[in-house]
Amino acid sequence: MTASKPHVFLCDGLEIREREYCIVREGEAFPVEPRAFRVLIHLLSNPQRLITKEELLQSVWGDVAVTENSLARAILKLRQTLGDDARSPRYIETVSRIGYRFVGSVAVQADRESSEIKDPAFAVYEENRNGTPDGAADHAPVSELAYPPSAINGTISGDSPVSQSTSRTTLRWLLATGAALILILGGEFWYLSRPLPPPRITAYTQLTHDGREKTLGGTDGSRLYFTQNSPNLIAQISVNGGDVAQIALPVPAAQMQLMDISPDGSSALVGTLEAGHNANPQWIVPILGGGAKRLEDGEGEAFSPDGGSVIYSTLSGEIFMVHTDGSEKHKLADVGSVAYGFKWSPDGKVIRFSKGDGLWEMSADGKGVHRLLPGWKEGVPCCGIWTRDGVFLFQVNGQIWALDERHILFRRPSSDPLQLTSGPIAWGAPIPGKDGKRIFDDGAKLRGELTRIDVKTGSPQPFLGGISAEFVSFSPDGNSVAYVTYPEGILWQANRDGSNRVQLTTSASFHVLNPRWSPDAKQILFTTLHPDGHVSIHRISAADGSPQWLLPDQAEDVTDPNWSPDGKKVLFALGPGNSISALRHDLRMVDLETRQVTILPGSAGMWSPRWSSDGRYIMALPATEATSLSVLDFTTRQWHTVPVNGDTEFPAFSHDCSYIYFLRFGRGQGVFRVPVSGGKEERIVDMANWHITGIFNFSMTLDPTDAPLVLRDTGTDDIYALTLEEK
Repeated sequence: MTASKPHVFLCDGLEIREREYCIVREGEAFPVEPRAFRVLIHLLSNPQRLITKEELLQSVWGDVAVTENSLARAILKLRQTLGDDARSPRYIETVSRIGYRFVGSVAVQADRESSEIKDPAFAVYEENRNGTPDGAADHAPVSELAYPPSAINGTISGDSPVSQSTSRTTLRWLLATGAALILILGGEFWYLSRPLPPPRITAYTQLTHDGREKTLGGTDGSRLYFTQNSPNLIAQISVNGGDVAQIALPVPAAQMQLMDISPDGSSALVGTLEAGHNANPQWIVPILGGGAKRLEDGEGEAFSPDGGSVIYSTLSGEIFMVHTDGSEKHKLADVGSVAYGFKWSPDGKVIRFSKGDGLWEMSADGKGVHRLLPGWKEGVPCCGIWTRDGVFLFQVNGQIWALDERHILFRRPSSDPLQLTSGPIAWGAPIPGKDGKRIFDDGAKLRGELTRIDVKTGSPQPFLGGISAEFVSFSPDGNSVAYVTYPEGILWQANRDGSNRVQLTTSASFHVLNPRWSPDAKQILFTTLHPDGHVSIHRISAADGSPQWLLPDQAEDVTDPNWSPDGKKVLFALGPGNSISALRHDLRMVDLETRQVTILPGSAGMWSPRWSSDGRYIMALPATEATSLSVLDFTTRQWHTVPVNGDTEFPAFSHDCSYIYFLRFGRGQGVFRVPVSGGKEERIVDMANWHITGIFNFSMTLDPTDAPLVLRDTGTDDIYALTLEEK
C-alpha cells in the first residue's frame, strides 16, 4: 500500500487522507499517529471484511514484536478520533476474540496532491512517513521526529526565517501533541469510569423441532439433558442441535424429573413421584449406565460445585446438604417453606434459591438468609443461575432477566435488573453453556386444543371448536359451560355449543382454576391463583358482575371450592391445592348464611375435595398415600379408603355418583375409573402417546355423559441456544 499512489477515503462525511495521515471532518483536520492510521487504512481498504488481529498486526507492525494490546490501543484511538462507539459501531466493529471489521460505506478517490491543510504540523507527519523506513518512525526518539537539529542543540536563531518557521512548527507540534495526550488520557478516564455495557441476547438458534413440552435439566458442555413431560421421559441432544435421544434410566417410577447434571457430566440427579412419598425420592444415576443410588426424599435438589454433595429442601423448608454416598448429612438453614432451584455463585461463596414468593440468598454455610430484590414489582422471579462471568440470569413471567454482577477493574455494571427477552415465547429456567458464549432454554408458545374423548372408540374430538381452554364445568342442566382459557387464565361462560360467549374475569389480577356452577346455575365458584403465589376463593354471578371474595377474612390459602347440593354451603381445602402443603391442612365448610366455618371431621392432611351431585359423598386425596382415595359416606358418617394402582390426578364423580374417574399422568398415562365403594380400577382411555398440557401440565373434567375432556398440546416447546453478549 505504501508503494502505491495515496488515496482519499470518503465515509459518512469524513475524508481519510492517506498522504497526510489525517481525518478531516467538517473542514477540520485531526492528525492520527502513524500506526493507528495504517490500521485504519488497512480496514478501509477491505470494507465489510472481517480482518483478524493477526493480519492487522502483520500488516502494520510486520516483524516488530508487539502484543495485541498495541492493536487494541490503536483501535481505541481511532474510535476516539472518529467519534465511534464500540457498543453501537458506525465505523469499526469488534468481533470478539477474532478481529475487526469496517462496517461503514466507503468510497475511494485518488489524492489531488494539493493539501488544503495549512497546519505545518502535518509536514512533520509527511516527513516522518516519507523520510524514514516503514515502521521506523514509531520507534525513533521523539526528539528526532519532532525537532530539527538546531532545536535539538538549543541553537534556534530568532533572526533566521528558517529558524522562526521551525520554532513555530515545533510549538504547534508540542501543542498538538499535548492536546492529543490530554484527549487520550481524558478518553481513557471517561471509558474506564463508564458503567459496563449491559449483557444482551444477539441471536436465537432453535435446537429441537418436535414442539413437545419439555424442561431443561442441565448440560455437560457437549450435550443438553431434559425431561419431556408428556409422555414422560428423559432425553438428550447435542448443544449444536441434531437428533434427540432418549436415555433409559434405571429408576422405578411412573414420573421422573431431571433436576441437575453433575459438574463433570457423569451423573444425573433425578426426582421421582412415587406412592407413599410426599416429597420426591432423589436418585443419583450414572449417565452412561450403572446402578442408581437413592438418597433421602426432598425437593429442588442440586449438585454442589464439586459434585460431591447434593443440596435439597424438605417440604417444611429445612435445607440440607448430604454427600452423594448418603453420608455427612447436615442442616444448612430453615427458610420456612419448600425451596428449590439451588445455585452457587462463581466464587462458591453464595447460594441462591427460589421459594413461592421469589428469589432468596444465603452464604454457602447457610447463614444470612435474606430476600434478593426486595423491592421487585415485575412479578415473581424464580429459577436463577450465574454465568461463569458473574451475570445472574433469572425468569419472570416467562421472560429472561439479568442482574449484572461482573467485577472488572475500574468499571462497574448497572445495579438494575435488565430484561433480556420479550415477545410471544415463554422461556423456562435458563442454563448457561460451558463456553460462556451461549445460554440454553426451552421456549414455548403455549396453546392447546380442548378435546372430548369418545370413551367407546378412544378417539379425540374437538370441543367448543377446539379452543385453547381447560377446567370445563357444566351447569346442572347441561346447557351452559364455564371454562378457563389457556394460558391467559380468564374465566368465560357460554352455551354448550360455544355460542353466546361472555368473559367473566380479566387476566390482570389472578389466574382462574376449577370453576364450579351453583345448583341454581346463577353463580360460579372458582379458585384464584395470584401472581405472588397466593391462592383464594371467589364467586361471581354467571350473568354479570365482578368477582367477590368468598372468605375475605381468611389469612391462609384456600382452594378447590365445592357447592353443597342445596347451595347453602361451600366445601373447600385449607392450603394450596397440592400434596406438598396438604400435610398441614384439612377440609372445611362455610355456611353462606351465617359465615361460620367448620372443620370436616377426619379430614386432616387431605386436599383436592369433591362433593357428589347427590350429596351422599365427599371424596379427597390423602397426602400420606398416593395410591388411594378417601371417601366420606354421609349415610354412615364414616370415611373409607378406595385403593388404586397408581397416582390419581383431577378426580371427578360420575354423573350417577357410582364411580370416581381420574387422570394418571406420566408412564401408564390414561383415564381410569374405580367404584366409589371400592373395587378394581379400569382403564377407560389409553393415552400413552398423547401430549396434553395446561397450567399444571395436565387437567381433566367430565362432560354430562362422563366423556373425559382434556387439553391436547398444540403449542410449541423447543430448546434454543441464545447467544449472550457480555462486552
